[in-house]
Amino acid sequence: MEYFDLSPYDYLGFPLPMRTVGWLGRGYGVQGASASPMAGVEVERLKAASRRLGSRTLGWHVCDFCGAFEGNGEYRYYLPGGEIYAAPMMVLHYVEEHGYRPPRELRDGLQAAGQPRWDWRAERLHAVLLDQSEDPEFRCQAAVDLANWKDPRALDALRRAAHDDDLADDAGDEIGRSLAAFMDRGLARDLLAEDLHDMVRYGIDEASSR
Repeated sequence: MEYFDLSPYDYLGFPLPMRTVGWLGRGYGVQGASASPMAGVEVERLKAASRRLGSRTLGWHVCDFCGAFEGNGEYRYYLPGGEIYAAPMMVLHYVEEHGYRPPRELRDGLQAAGQPRWDWRAERLHAVLLDQSEDPEFRCQAAVDLANWKDPRALDALRRAAHDDDLADDAGDEIGRSLAAFMDRGLARDLLAEDLHDMVRYGIDEASSR
């Protein structure tokens, strides 16, 4: 899949509107490559923001430019102004090996970004996660991305999702990984793993072992 940078994202269903960065291919080539390469601090900032993969699928995409790297899933970047950008897992490979330079909108946003404040994006993800009538894939992605907000409302929603057996069957590992992010910061000390679905425990254990 290839997109021109900053196009509306429509590759997979997602409960929030996003724009694309780094979906490269031979049609548009390595976008931004004519500009000066990203500086070391910018690369490290992008790496730091690329913490959690979502929308992992059954297939893998091989780099069109070297054929020596393959990726699956995408990173989503929540910026302070309310923007959301989606990039393929391969974005870091494109930056480091092929001279890709993400658009200024993302680079400047990452420079200014800190812990996102609870806003309309968090409210939407919170509502989707707890709504049993919502698309199961949307609920799974909400379980992944709510961990961007270290907020009691996010933790409460994830706790409740962890005890939704139908959702845990489909997305328990992602719920567990998100809960682990809170546990690492001492925000869920009273969480009893033995009370959780097996897949939720698996996600917690996997995240904790890294």
